[in-house]
Amino acid sequence: MRIRFYGKSMGGPSQSGSCPSVSVDESDLSLLIVGKRVGDPAVIAEIVKHSHIDPDEALVRVPADLRKVLWEALGGDDPNFG
Repeated sequence: MRIRFYGKSMGGPSQSGSCPSVSVDESDLSLLIVGKRVGDPAVIAEIVKHSHIDPDEALVRVPADLRKVLWEALGGDDPNFG
């Protein structure tokens, strides 16, 4: 298995040294996202109106500064995300 790292959030230091990040599994081109689990019941309620969350799935928040990294991981050109 080959995992290609694309980038991580620079939104500030974390206590554990971990950061939200984006990588791609080169074997099947799936995205691998590290992010904070969303625990806010109001946010979860809005999401499940459109997409069921199975017990083996997690809703994660990806910081805004990773939008460009996600775009690049999907093969996009350099966008202006501001």
